Amino acid sequence: MKRWNLTSLPPSTQKEQPREPGADAPRVPRRDEQIPRVLFSSPECRAVVVELEAGQSMGEHHVRERAMVQVVGGRVTIDAGGESVECEAGTLVTFDPHERHSLHALEDATLLLVLAPWPASEHYTDAESAHARELPRNAQVEGASDPSEASSG
Repeated sequence: MKRWNLTSLPPSTQKEQPREPGADAPRVPRRDEQIPRVLFSSPECRAVVVELEAGQSMGEHHVRERAMVQVVGGRVTIDAGGESVECEAGTLVTFDPHERHSLHALEDATLLLVLAPWPASEHYTDAESAHARELPRNAQVEGASDPSEASSG
């Protein structure tokens, strides 16, 4: 078992090397190299933490997998299918594969993104498929194995 306390993760600015996103990857605004962090990745799903500062947006995009977004902290507006909803901490939103959507942070926000299955069969081109399971150095946030460590890692 691994656990993460999503409310006390170290800032993503502590990552050393960002991974270059593909053509369809959501463009997350960066400040001081702030980038999404992968908690874990398996054939069943990938879990990613995204931080947005107040006023930052993830423009309209889609992913090839089913996407579940949990607002862990803060408040965001999510636009999809002509609907705009304000989501506060505790809100869970799901998107079908290829469903276009955008997010805008109304205040500093932490989001948990779960993509399933990972990767979707058409996620990578043939040339990229050999690297589908690779993560950049320092991309993962290790889970705690000891209950006393759950909030620090």
